[in-house]
Amino acid sequence: MQGNDTELDKTIIEAIKDPLTHIVRNAADHGIELPEQRVANGKPAEGCLTLRAYHEGGQVNIEIADDGAGIDPERLKQKAVEKGLVAAEHAARMGEREALNLIFLPGFSTAAAVTNISGRGVGMDVVKTNIEKIGGAVDLSSRVGRGTTLKIKIPLTLAIIPALIVTCQRDRYAIPQVNLVELVRREPRDGEHGIELIHGAPVYRLRGDLLPLVYFREALGYPVTDRGHHASPLTIVVLHADDRTFGLVVDGVNDTEEIVVKPLGQQVKGIAEFAGATIMGDGRVALILDVLGLAQRAQVVSEVREGARRESRSVAATDAQDKQTLLVCSLGANRRAAIPLSSVSRLEEFATGDVESAGPYDVVQYRGKILPLLPLSNALGAHGTLATGQKLQVVVYSERGRSVGLVVDRVLDIVEEAVTLDRATTREGLLGAAIIQQRVTDVLDMATVVHNAAPWLLDADACAEVAA
Repeated sequence: MQGNDTELDKTIIEAIKDPLTHIVRNAADHGIELPEQRVANGKPAEGCLTLRAYHEGGQVNIEIADDGAGIDPERLKQKAVEKGLVAAEHAARMGEREALNLIFLPGFSTAAAVTNISGRGVGMDVVKTNIEKIGGAVDLSSRVGRGTTLKIKIPLTLAIIPALIVTCQRDRYAIPQVNLVELVRREPRDGEHGIELIHGAPVYRLRGDLLPLVYFREALGYPVTDRGHHASPLTIVVLHADDRTFGLVVDGVNDTEEIVVKPLGQQVKGIAEFAGATIMGDGRVALILDVLGLAQRAQVVSEVREGARRESRSVAATDAQDKQTLLVCSLGANRRAAIPLSSVSRLEEFATGDVESAGPYDVVQYRGKILPLLPLSNALGAHGTLATGQKLQVVVYSERGRSVGLVVDRVLDIVEEAVTLDRATTREGLLGAAIIQQRVTDVLDMATVVHNAAPWLLDADACAEVAA
């Protein structure tokens, strides 16, 4: 049994108790073969019946799977024709899925005799009817010789779920814990919380990754006047939906509770931001957020992703009049380099005393891993060494889970400018030169620079060959 902590309302459990019992009986009686037959078929003598429950897509899913003989669609057709449930011509035209669904016809059974394990005369049609009475659905899949899986889907509006209760404009809202990643609270420093704007979309830099933000007040239609500038602490609920992560800025967090989900009324059923409602302990109603619907309505994920794509395209495109966000740094007294901000994972500062050696590289211990250090001057083909007697300013570049630290003399600024690339000066690793802040500056193609300087640092296969 898996997912024992998945909870349903007591009345729903009562409604599905008998159907579940019948399905388990069927799996043991009709599905799992006798030990001798299983061994002859190359299976373990002992059969396995798995009962699994989990939340997914706004529903509670219950799966009953066995590793038995499976259901032969041709045998089902034959039995249905013999019992007069379908015409022979109709059975001949049936596909595999339609044939499997014959098992749900009233009066249908493949058992040669009733045993003390079997359904005792209760057919799968009764199982399906009882599940559909509570708004659920039954789906059957089977492979001959491999086993059968029967999945029951019950709407989440009939379930008990753990939820985080948050407040906005003095109203309470429930966020399903299945969508919750973490809570972040930021105290203001000089009125700032580290919130940045990329193409007008607010983002927060969380452990090196840009986290798109949704202001809950704004999503509810209230005006937001302090976007990016807050005098009070900021509470961010980090949420995950459909393989996407974003932050929801709320007024406050109350507590976690187990709530019974109630369906929304017809008048508000079409609002994408809400999946249902619940009645709190004090008798007041709290709306339950549909996290995916909220993200889609706010368009925050697609907006930031499209902004990053535009930023990347603008650096490489011949039309250099689009604005670009660039990190500007110095490499010696007379050389400056600009790095597209989308290529920068983090900016770090290390004491020179923290630098160690591993093989041919200088390295530092970084977030529980070893970070190789390369002077950016060396990566661009000029001679350079790590500075001594001062702190090292490092631009961290990451790819496929591996990182390299590129040491610069000094990080000067982050600018957003419309630059014109001069491609006459272009060579491998450079997109060209541009005038940025009244100075001639090389604009770098970071992926090419790093791969040319030390390809094995980011290539796992090459790294393994070097270690060998």
